[in-house]
Amino acid sequence: MSASISIFDITLIVDTICQSLSLCDIQNCRKVNKQWSSLFKPHLWSHLKLPSTATLTDDRIATILDHKRWIRSLTIAAPHIEKISALGFTHLQEIILYDQNFTYSYEGEPTPLPAIESLLDNNPDLRSLEVDLNRYHYRHFSKHRVFSAALMLAIERHPSLTRLAWHVPDGHVNEDFARCLFYMCQQRPLQELYVLSKEHLPLYCNICDGCCSVGSWSCESFNMDDENYLEMLPTFRQFKQAAEKQAVGPMKPFAFRKLELPFEFHEYYLPLLRNSPDIQEVLVDLSGEYSEEVLEALVRCTTLRGLDLRYGGYDMDCAREVQRFSQLRTVRFPAHFKEQLQFHEILKSLRSSSQDTLEVMGLFATTVSPEDVISIIGSFPNLKEIDMGSVQIHLRDYVGSTFESYVPGADDRSLEDCIVRDWDPLKLDKPHGGMSQWWDHWTKAKQFMCAVSSAYVQQSRSLELRPIHMRFMYPIKAFMSEKEATAYAKRTGAWRSSEKRTLTVEDASRMIKVEEEEARLRIEEWNMRNNPDTDEERAYRGLQFNSYEFEFNEYDAVATYEPAREYVISKSRNRHHSLHGKKASPFRRPFKK
Repeated sequence: MSASISIFDITLIVDTICQSLSLCDIQNCRKVNKQWSSLFKPHLWSHLKLPSTATLTDDRIATILDHKRWIRSLTIAAPHIEKISALGFTHLQEIILYDQNFTYSYEGEPTPLPAIESLLDNNPDLRSLEVDLNRYHYRHFSKHRVFSAALMLAIERHPSLTRLAWHVPDGHVNEDFARCLFYMCQQRPLQELYVLSKEHLPLYCNICDGCCSVGSWSCESFNMDDENYLEMLPTFRQFKQAAEKQAVGPMKPFAFRKLELPFEFHEYYLPLLRNSPDIQEVLVDLSGEYSEEVLEALVRCTTLRGLDLRYGGYDMDCAREVQRFSQLRTVRFPAHFKEQLQFHEILKSLRSSSQDTLEVMGLFATTVSPEDVISIIGSFPNLKEIDMGSVQIHLRDYVGSTFESYVPGADDRSLEDCIVRDWDPLKLDKPHGGMSQWWDHWTKAKQFMCAVSSAYVQQSRSLELRPIHMRFMYPIKAFMSEKEATAYAKRTGAWRSSEKRTLTVEDASRMIKVEEEEARLRIEEWNMRNNPDTDEERAYRGLQFNSYEFEFNEYDAVATYEPAREYVISKSRNRHHSLHGKKASPFRRPFKK
């Protein structure tokens, strides 16, 4: 006798299935029939993202209002926060506020604080909040801002919040900030806390080297005794007194399961770990004087399942530290090892302690060889992902969809399909730089993926390996300026909901040529004003500049563009011997072995 299934059970089943499907897969499911279309349609609207390149027309706002009841996660760029806040969302479970997904921080006027407070207060069931806004929200020139204090008060009014990720500008975090933050965390069962240091990187023109450069300025420190806080936020005085009172007595237990804190919180590492009985994953700075005590405290955490050594000291013995833990599910290593051959000792330690439980391993491509990657795949039967920053390797039996992936043994021309279209929200940090830096990352990643593919095909002849696919995690648009991205989106219709037109490697190549030409013209103009020499010398300097390319650290190669073909990889020991000629470059760097 078959058990009857109600329509509500089917809805729950669809909800569970859609958690592991991409938007493309969900859209394909809607094409089966009308019933499937109605079942899967809400999941297309469950996560709404509005980047700064999006234009909020009246028609688009009306469409959002029509589907507002299905939206549970909202990611908003700073220019749109005020408009979206006025739409009256009341059922959001996740809110992400960010500047933009491009190279530099949004330089416009900061979002009015009442708009942010209203957006948070109108959603009492909020479970996850991520804030990644620039320093102008904390202090806008001579105007006093009470953003951080107001945000803490708004978070305190949400007892349902279980996850908080806060990108705080450099210089703003201090002892007062930590005291208020931890008091706020103890007022609710907050399970995940990520506090990250955010650099403010405005673009400025450096005429000395003839190109645009990046400058960094720190933000003013948080001061809970600031009269502006007490005058503009009447309830902050009571919050301040409660935080100071709690800091005097013994620290109460926390509900943390995942914790990530910057170096500025190093004095709180030990008390937090000792008072977090359910801690599972921790990322703290292990390069200071408290590193050994922190590791000892982590060893005593019986529930710990994630070990992150990325911020370990240069002399850290990773093999010895890994040996002290067992049944790990996630482990991440720094960009360097104490000894070149230490990786094999680490692998041996992991096999003996966490072979059947390890699911995610974080490495840097410069610390392992393609053969080491194949060895990892064959050593851990439950491994789901190898995270190498710009490249992620997924095991096929875990990730059901091959969307945006490169399969070992496939034609290298399909490599371009593995470039992700959007920034992964799980990656809490991303590099800064222009399109030339993206090309540098892409070429190195392309070489590494090809090398892993060759090693995989060769080893699979004698060993039974699980299917894998690889992804390049840096979308092209994340390395564009807001001006370039907005103009490109309007011109090509890119990044619309249909995703019919996305950025390609050819687009990146064209943008690199434009950047190089603009930089060359700036150098030539500056030289003409300051160095009245001959035309021949100026032309020679222009040739020297064009011959410069970024050097690689490993898998040294030059990616060249041919209009009628895909990109050709020309191996070279010295990248300055490029297609532009072999003239010596004034920017040439010595080759490092």
